[in-house]
Amino acid sequence: MAANDFGDVWDSIEAEARAEGPAAVADLAVKRMKYRLINLLVSQRRARHLTQEQLAERSGVAQAEISRVERGRKSPTLDTYSRLAVALQLDSEGFPSLPKAQGHQRSPERAVGRAS
Repeated sequence: MAANDFGDVWDSIEAEARAEGPAAVADLAVKRMKYRLINLLVSQRRARHLTQEQLAERSGVAQAEISRVERGRKSPTLDTYSRLAVALQLDSEGFPSLPKAQGHQRSPERAVGRAS
């Protein structure tokens, strides 16, 4: 599939989501973020010339699970994403930008303090 063909398909998917309403648009945004994160993990693993097995050894995440994550067959937990990101030496700047939340934001330290 050529890049323009994919762009046309994606435009069609976005149009369908808009036609279905806000819930479908939100669901599509979640899927887009999921696959952007997966793509980031795969591209960074390859850029570091690591095999899945080597990443498994560095991260403590089983190679089979890394394979399922990379193929989009498994939605990893935040803990799994974090272990893989740390093993790949990614910082928060390496992740795709997230839309800014509206309203008051608590710092992580305050949020943790309140949870106790």
